[in-house]
Amino acid sequence: MSLPLPNNPLAPSVLPKLSATKDDQSLRHYSDEIVTSHIYTKHREDNRIKIDVDNYIALVESIITTADRITETVAQGTEGRLIFSDEFLNVNAVDPPLCTLHHVSSQLSCKAPGIETAHETTLEILDILVSYPWEAKAVLTLTAFATEYGDIWHLNHYSLLDPLAKSLAMIKRVPLLKKQLDSIKYRQLLLTPNSLIYSCLKAMKYISILKNFSKYDIKELSELSSVLRQIPLVAYWIIHIIVASRIEISSYLNETEGQSQKYMNELSEKINSILYTLENHLKIIKEQQDEIDLYRWLVDHIDNFPTEITAVVPKLIEGKFDAKPFIDGSTKLQVSVEDGLRDKNVILVISGLDISEDDIRALHSIYNEVKREDKYKIVWIPVITVETEDEEEEARKKYEYASSLMKWYIVPYTRKIAGWRYLEENWQLRQDPLIVVMNSKSRVEFNNAIHLIRVWGIDAIPFTNGRTNALLAKNWPESTLFKFIDQPRLMNWVNQERNIIFYGGKEPKWIQQFEDRIVEIKNDPYLKEKGNTFEIIRVGQNIKGDSNDFTLTPQFWLTQWGYFVIKSQLKGSSATETTEDILRLISYENENGWAIVAVGSTPLLVGRGNLIMGVLQDFNKWKRNMNIKAFPDAFRDYFNELNLNFHICERMTLPGFSGWIPMIVNCPECPRFMETGISFKCNHGRYELS
Repeated sequence: MSLPLPNNPLAPSVLPKLSATKDDQSLRHYSDEIVTSHIYTKHREDNRIKIDVDNYIALVESIITTADRITETVAQGTEGRLIFSDEFLNVNAVDPPLCTLHHVSSQLSCKAPGIETAHETTLEILDILVSYPWEAKAVLTLTAFATEYGDIWHLNHYSLLDPLAKSLAMIKRVPLLKKQLDSIKYRQLLLTPNSLIYSCLKAMKYISILKNFSKYDIKELSELSSVLRQIPLVAYWIIHIIVASRIEISSYLNETEGQSQKYMNELSEKINSILYTLENHLKIIKEQQDEIDLYRWLVDHIDNFPTEITAVVPKLIEGKFDAKPFIDGSTKLQVSVEDGLRDKNVILVISGLDISEDDIRALHSIYNEVKREDKYKIVWIPVITVETEDEEEEARKKYEYASSLMKWYIVPYTRKIAGWRYLEENWQLRQDPLIVVMNSKSRVEFNNAIHLIRVWGIDAIPFTNGRTNALLAKNWPESTLFKFIDQPRLMNWVNQERNIIFYGGKEPKWIQQFEDRIVEIKNDPYLKEKGNTFEIIRVGQNIKGDSNDFTLTPQFWLTQWGYFVIKSQLKGSSATETTEDILRLISYENENGWAIVAVGSTPLLVGRGNLIMGVLQDFNKWKRNMNIKAFPDAFRDYFNELNLNFHICERMTLPGFSGWIPMIVNCPECPRFMETGISFKCNHGRYELS
């Protein structure tokens, strides 16, 4: 059900004639589009006169349920004085617009049966209530109906003892109505919980609940704007059904022909469809409301007023305090959140099911280190996104495999993380794993330690800014290159501050050309005469000199990125000399070759393969410079000269790292900021992490 708006609903228009023969009367002639065009010809949302809808709903419900208790005793042949509990009397006072209600009641009375009559009467009632909001139009019509209906059975209830009530009941022709109590059509109108009038009452309650959600930001409750646009249409059908029901009751009182059974059945289908739609809207909105409330709670208790970690973690995972127990990966036994995390610092590992084994191995090193003093607990929170049964089965297999590799606490398989919005918006969870270190009071000590762990491993403990600054004080090749080098003499060369060229690339031909040219240069008599020796180290090559171990390559580049992101986070988004160098190296990930010229672990230049090869090919042009310069300085000066002639600025794509990433980056080849772009990818409302 939807509510399309006419292009100009206030402009005069020729409306289609809504008529049908008696044999062909059907609600199919009253589509939502046609009804909408009629009601919007004269009616828009109007809040000039406001009423307390909730109190009117409670009053109407009290009248109808009380009257129906009387009818039940009549139907059972046990008429007598009923004793009502206090709950029937617990209704707040209302100040009804009496004349307006009388006017509506007069429209409900003594109408001929039929769909078209009900429709025209509904429009007339809307004219009477034009100054009221849509939900008020419906509830006042329901109040007018309940007033007449309650009056009839109230008179019957007192007619045995009260002559006045007996006389008035006779005028109201209550005895004729009593004959219908057991009929299917009467029970279709009233008495049963799923009857037309009770369904209208339920729809009114739903509308009231939905209107109360208006206190939330419409941008946060995305479903709300859709359902609010449907309220006028729902109000029309509630009034239409009340009119049809009142006509049916009048037919009982007058012993005339009533509504056709086909029409009554269609009205039942219509109100059931409306209720189904409203219930679905309510379900979605309540879920969105719960998400908003949880998000605000997490912001308050993590960002603003940190509280016990044993309260925050369950709320983050399941949205409640009594979360399911963790699985202890080392014992496969269950551990309660309270027992497992009380008074502990917590390392939350939040990832999809494709978390790499490299990252898991790195976490094992952290786990083995922190378990000695038992001050930290690691918790894996799997983010699982599945849509089909096949995906579900595959996800469970991936979950079982990943969890089998872990010795720390594991959150049981779940398809929904309650605090997803907080993870995305505040911790900026993306495709890459997110590792957040929190103290026992849920204060975040480090908001994404995955990069610390990838770059420094156990040396990153205790994951503080102070510790990170100390690690960053080292030259970046020592942190990011050395772990990918299998050369036993490396540290001796570094300590001796030997000249070193680190090199690598994805093209074996370039590697071979580089190495061949290096051999020629090292054998050059002039170089030997000057004693300007240097060493070369191929990154990723093992000690036997075998070809690249390509399993190292992805982790190698992740390590470089990790260092860059950490440096940018702590030192600001603008590039320093260090971040320029490593950013330049990162930009060469898909180059045929690259090289880093360093003295010990101090880098002097980082260059792409074609320029490096150009410097080596032109060795005879610049080797004489070593009369006054050391080898690395002469190399760098000639490299810079070539770079001016063949300058190419870099481009790169920042991976989908979780956590803060720099939005402003200097080009490593020139002082200008790099241009940024925007790309869009749909993953059904969330990042695909499983």
